[in-house]
Amino acid sequence: MKCVRLPLLSRDFLLGHVDAESLVRHHPDCKDLLIEALKFHLLPEQRGVLGTSRTRPRRCEGAGPVLFAVGGGSLFAIHGDCEAYDTRTDRWHVVASMSTRRARVGVAAVGNRLYAVGGYDGTSDLATVESYDPVTNTWQPEVSMGTRRSCLGVAALHGLLYAAGGYDGASCLNSAERYDPLTGTWTSIAAMSTRRRYVRVAMLDGNLYAVGGYDSSSHLATVEK
Repeated sequence: MKCVRLPLLSRDFLLGHVDAESLVRHHPDCKDLLIEALKFHLLPEQRGVLGTSRTRPRRCEGAGPVLFAVGGGSLFAIHGDCEAYDTRTDRWHVVASMSTRRARVGVAAVGNRLYAVGGYDGTSDLATVESYDPVTNTWQPEVSMGTRRSCLGVAALHGLLYAAGGYDGASCLNSAERYDPLTGTWTSIAAMSTRRRYVRVAMLDGNLYAVGGYDSSSHLATVEK
């Protein structure tokens, strides 16, 4: 059981099947592993501390890093097309298109999935989210954000997806929210001190950095974490 990645199973499956198994309930070591998995679900802000070999998805042997180009557009057209660059073959190839055309979209990878967050479809700014599974070459809808955001900053940290700033169709935003793929829920987090559109967000040493952007009146050189 120590080799089973229980924390990566859904909470419903842990409670409905694993916890209901008498072999697990009556073995102290197995109960500890179940508690570890449930804590991983219930305490998302502590996942950096709770991380073990059981909380990291398996990596496919022989797989190399892949670079994705997702959506985009111009004054005349918004795209849902996607391409992938394989570092081993030095080639780009077309992959499945998103279900929604998205320019000014935020993109980040969590585990083995690629997330396209918000953006602009040519008519309105979006709160919708979808994720790409490279194994099946398909996009799946995810839970929408609480706020419409285009030109936003997106980054992943400790298995959570963060969306910060952007534009909601009326004003620049300083708000931010966090998505937990395990539970499928968005949660508001502390707002940035500055409204930032076209902001870039990156992770470093357990912190998120919001770099530059535009506050509706000037381009920014400021940074906050």
